[in-house]
Amino acid sequence: MSVRPGRGAAPQDTVRDRVYSLPKRFRRESVNGLVAQWELRVGSQTFAISVTDHACMVADGPSPAPETIVTTEPETWLAIDEGRITGGQAFLEKRLVLQGNLDLAVRMQTLFRPYRRARHLSDLDQVEVEADGLRISTYLQGKGDPLLLLHGLGGTKITWFPLLPELAERHRLIVPDLPGHGESEKPREDYTPRFYARVLRHLMDEVGVDKAAVIGNSLGGRITLELALRSPSRVSSLILLDPSVPGLRWRYVFGFTRVFPTELGAVPFMVRERWMRAIIRRLFAHPEVLSDEAFAAGASEFIRIYRDPAARMAFFSSLRHILTEPPEQFFGTLRRIKQPTLVLFGDDDRLVPPRLGVRLAQHLPNSTFMVLPGVGHVPQFEATRETLDAIDGFLASQAPPRRRRSTAP
Repeated sequence: MSVRPGRGAAPQDTVRDRVYSLPKRFRRESVNGLVAQWELRVGSQTFAISVTDHACMVADGPSPAPETIVTTEPETWLAIDEGRITGGQAFLEKRLVLQGNLDLAVRMQTLFRPYRRARHLSDLDQVEVEADGLRISTYLQGKGDPLLLLHGLGGTKITWFPLLPELAERHRLIVPDLPGHGESEKPREDYTPRFYARVLRHLMDEVGVDKAAVIGNSLGGRITLELALRSPSRVSSLILLDPSVPGLRWRYVFGFTRVFPTELGAVPFMVRERWMRAIIRRLFAHPEVLSDEAFAAGASEFIRIYRDPAARMAFFSSLRHILTEPPEQFFGTLRRIKQPTLVLFGDDDRLVPPRLGVRLAQHLPNSTFMVLPGVGHVPQFEATRETLDAIDGFLASQAPPRRRRSTAP
């Protein structure tokens, strides 16, 4: 007979009872046809969790075919189960190890109500939104003035995890996998900045957001600029984290992309995990901020996604447009962006040199340029606190002043 959670219960008994309570707390409305299996390893215990046909089942022992394996200690699992921290936070704090499909690892927590409390708007939700005829996998979280967050080329919505908990305290967050990326649909398209901006405008329509501040990292920064150029009434301000803009040195290294057919992405190619791990590490000035397990998980996730020929074609199409866009034509359009803009660069970015950030800021009429010393291409991971402070300070400076109440008799 299991011991009910509570005073006097051993941690392993508490964990077991909590895991077996998951079917009662299952949020069927959040499934969207998902069929998946997880293996959960908590301390010395192992559980198989499966979702199918809008039902959840739990069993003792290993899963026969897990898509994701989650390993942690009882204290961390209980904190996640109660909604005191997210699985993403535990992962970044090196308190949780993930193997397999990272998207499913994150989604697992969104499928259940927290233990003994109702869900809050601050709890992460994952939905599939039909935008411009495409299925876009999206995180929704928080309340307040809306923020749209756009990840980089080859990334996913998971890359925003370091910033989400704190931003969700003050903002309504819309965090999509860009089309062609992650769990979003991957149509046979020309992946131009204009294409991305159109889909995102429809996404905003579908989630009921008329106007938002937009944060973009790398490719997401270039798309942010395009959205402001083509739909200025939908963008209140821009925050660009190491945006990919024309003039990259490596455009000459990859000059063959001018004639590189997107269809070549349909050809299978081998990517070794150790190669991908090395490439991801180069995004950081100080890779030690993440564990070796985190880099391995990121490399495995990239390989999992880009086994799909449609994903590879989207990647190469997007890359070709980044590398071959004429710089003078691009920079000449920026004077039309009147919204307040923060351009934030790591001074040790090996992909997009900060000199391009300086040039970008010089061409934007209402911009602020900031440099983070000793930081690479993904400041949200490497300088989370500094990045959050910069975002918060910038957004606060754009907020209209509150009207003072009259004290006159």
